[in-house]
Amino acid sequence: QIPTGNSLYESYYKQVDPAYTGRVGASEAALFLKKSGLSDIILGKIWDLADPEGKGFLDKQGFYVALRLVACAQSGHEVTFSNLNLSMPPPKFQTHPPMI
Repeated sequence: QIPTGNSLYESYYKQVDPAYTGRVGASEAALFLKKSGLSDIILGKIWDLADPEGKGFLDKQGFYVALRLVACAQSGHEVTFSNLNLSMPPPKFQTHPPMI
């Protein structure tokens, strides 16, 4: 269980569910999570852990789990439930195209 009330996670959630439907579809989540710079293999593992029932979408809690797992991977930790409670910096996402 990831605590809600994290303002950074809230702002990320607003980007993928601006209408507050309570669901983030697979394509919206994938587009957002790809901005983490992680490989598709790692992102697939994150999705499988965040959507363990294979619903094809994430609720807010599932999205928070995905964000936390992205932070795990970016910090060099293995992507597992047991690492969710480790102390680590927040996840980072490329929100603007790089300057050329």
